[in-house]
Amino acid sequence: MESVRPTPVNELRGYTKENKIRIRICRIWKSTIPGTVQKYTNLHCILVDEMQHAVEASTFDVDYDVMASKIEAGACYEITEFRTIKIRGHYRVVPHETQVLFTSKTAFRKLTSVFPPIPRHRFFLQDYNKLYPRLNKVDILTDVIGRISSLQQLEPKQINQRVVYKCDVVIQNIRKEELTVTLWADVAEAFSSLLAEEFSLPIIVVFTSLKVKIYIEKIYLSSTASSLFFIDPDIPELNTYKSVFSDCKEALEILPPSAIQGNEAQILQSAKKVTIDELAFLDPDLHKDDTFVCRASIKRFDTRFNWWYSACPNCVKQMQKDPTTGQYKVNLILEDETNELNALIIGKFGEKFFGMPCKDLVLNQRLVEQQQLPDEFLRLIGQKKNFHLRFSNRRNAFNSNDVLIHNVTEDTAMQPATPQPLSREITMSSTTVSSSTSMVEPTEQSFKRKRESIRRALFTSGEQSGVDQISDTDPREFDEVPIKLLKKKASPTAGKADGWFLEREQYTNRSWPPPLKNDDVFNPAATRGYKS
Repeated sequence: MESVRPTPVNELRGYTKENKIRIRICRIWKSTIPGTVQKYTNLHCILVDEMQHAVEASTFDVDYDVMASKIEAGACYEITEFRTIKIRGHYRVVPHETQVLFTSKTAFRKLTSVFPPIPRHRFFLQDYNKLYPRLNKVDILTDVIGRISSLQQLEPKQINQRVVYKCDVVIQNIRKEELTVTLWADVAEAFSSLLAEEFSLPIIVVFTSLKVKIYIEKIYLSSTASSLFFIDPDIPELNTYKSVFSDCKEALEILPPSAIQGNEAQILQSAKKVTIDELAFLDPDLHKDDTFVCRASIKRFDTRFNWWYSACPNCVKQMQKDPTTGQYKVNLILEDETNELNALIIGKFGEKFFGMPCKDLVLNQRLVEQQQLPDEFLRLIGQKKNFHLRFSNRRNAFNSNDVLIHNVTEDTAMQPATPQPLSREITMSSTTVSSSTSMVEPTEQSFKRKRESIRRALFTSGEQSGVDQISDTDPREFDEVPIKLLKKKASPTAGKADGWFLEREQYTNRSWPPPLKNDDVFNPAATRGYKS
């Protein structure tokens, strides 16, 4: 076996047996079981050879603890008895289309010296100006380098009834161009704790395995479950950055919380202001990433559809009707001076708009059967507000894209108008609208007016169709669990509306590296980070 030539990494092919490879393990991370806390299943790592070709490797039938005891990041090994497969799906960490699988039979022989030498790190660094073509693409993830100029304190965010932590980091390239990187979960916590220690300025960092996203027409990067960070890594680019920023000795700027960064005034200033008539003539496919602000009011609520559905607390899929897990899904009609438009408000955006969680509204007012619209809905009719609107990613049963309400802000140009109360309950096609009045006119003329008001009812009615569940959130707050929205399935009968269901994105939920030795990569489980 000693006389057998090691196979270069770039020559590895899926489902082809190779005798051995001679590599250095550059970095290691681990994957978790979704929905569990710190329960690791598989180990993942990046292997690089003397020609700087890299390939991803992972365990196959060996659990994390067993494999973590055999290897360490930064060490060189001669590896035999491994398998190779073709990478399927998305979220590739390196360009190589082959993946190495470690099994219980895989043998690792640690090498004390290697010639030619193998580099300690292998990154695929991208220029800031070349990030836009990678926007929202997940076929391969992105590595970047920069000087840390400012950072944000760790802050909690609620996603699908789970609390995760995030922080923003602003980095600069050698042209002094800035880029924001949003870190989530373990990598955010590790980064925040690491930077509490003393580091010599300037601090150069490499972030790996990021997704390119856009928010308020600005490119930013978001961490994934495969993301790691390296402080002052031993790579050729480090000396260049240290030289360019040698005079930058000021303390790092502390960014304000996200709620202040994305305040209403900033959104109103950057979003496209349109009328309802203008919005109706926009192609959703060309404006799927745009946010629009429309000054309008609620004309009525569409009672053909239920206004809440039972949602799984983890994945927001529809469950059997249970008010304790209720989520808003309210169909309404917006109007302004130009036209009117159907819109949809869902989930936490409904909580903010209506002023309370959906389950509290359902249980407190005993509206489980959805036969009565609550006062929290009725009082909003006719009030002028600024509605922040986006197009849904999927078409509905009418072969059009839903218009989703992502935020509502007060209209300072006009005081909200309070709708005039009606005298008694108005019943229309099994939907009862409850309201109050101040006086009753017993004259024939008053009865005519009341009958006329019923004919011009505030709400449309009809047969209820199936509930279409979706979960749309701020793209900066929902990167951990991507969800495909509104996937259509066949209708069981011709006379009923099509059904819809949620489908979770199929991808590996990866986590962070195991305990490392003599390395400058962080480890959230066992260390607070390293410095080369």
